[in-house]
Amino acid sequence: MPYFQRFLITLLLCASLPAIAGQGAAAEPAAARTWRLATISAVRDTPDGRISSIWNADTLFTARQVDDNWLRISGHFPGNSWQPLEQPLWVSRHYAREVATAPPAAPVRSGPERYIVVNKNSFLLQVFERQDDADHLVYEARVALGMDSCKPKAQGGRCYYTEPGEYAVRWKVHDPQGIEWCIPKYMEKEYPEDIANGQRCFRGAIGTHALNIGKSYAIHGTSRPDLLGRKVSRGCVRAANADMRKIYRLMDVGDKVIITE
Repeated sequence: MPYFQRFLITLLLCASLPAIAGQGAAAEPAAARTWRLATISAVRDTPDGRISSIWNADTLFTARQVDDNWLRISGHFPGNSWQPLEQPLWVSRHYAREVATAPPAAPVRSGPERYIVVNKNSFLLQVFERQDDADHLVYEARVALGMDSCKPKAQGGRCYYTEPGEYAVRWKVHDPQGIEWCIPKYMEKEYPEDIANGQRCFRGAIGTHALNIGKSYAIHGTSRPDLLGRKVSRGCVRAANADMRKIYRLMDVGDKVIITE
């Protein structure tokens, strides 16, 4: 085959591959884009259909956006290289963000700088705003925190803490119908009755608004406001749903979150 023909074929093949944000790729259709999950999510066989799998936060996959609510998944990245799915799967558009082909610019806040301080001793979440070289408290909410203990061995023996440190808002998640929290595989021993009954996901268990702050932690709402002010979670910071709606509006991606004790 003449050199020019070989070159042209190679060029056409390369042009057909998607932008995969630095990951290995195969011949995935060019219309698909790469997405990353912002939270643990149910993956379904049809839109709003049967749950096929539970994928963890930060899972990368390729998909086409079908409408405002659903993504049609065509492949994912086990072992850091793209592989197609045998059958398409679906995930809620509310729980994923498209991966940019170039590093995104740092978000530019339109107003004054804000940050969150979560105090483990007082069970308070405080939002501060910096203006005129001074920090002003603009919102305060009572929260529940990680249990700071371990489950019995019969329930898997995992230990859950809200670890002090400096974090940042990585993703903002809003599902007006209620965020669907799903039992990950490593927690199955903690929910034997639900698993036996085929109940893996619970809509609205963590409210309608959440901020992913990294290290598997999120600041989110709750269906159990009676537990606020206690150490009961698996590491996340829970707030009343009304408080969480306000906190969600106040904070931007990139804003600092400090957990102290």
